[in-house]
Amino acid sequence: MALTVASIETAIESIIATGQAMGADGTTLTRASLPSLWDMRKMLKLEEGRATRPTIRGLNFGAMGYSTEDPI
Repeated sequence: MALTVASIETAIESIIATGQAMGADGTTLTRASLPSLWDMRKMLKLEEGRATRPTIRGLNFGAMGYSTEDPI
């Protein structure tokens, strides 16, 4: 299973709904910590933002004080 923002959101909702630790027959299991899931979600959202960030296609030197026309 790929690590996605949606899967992390599901894990966070599960912990909030059912608790972080559970036990049976003397065995205790602990789910991932909420702070670590929040950090993972933040990192994935940043990576998604970098992947969709527009790139510079060309430069307009006229806007930087360089005229493309002959001075009069």
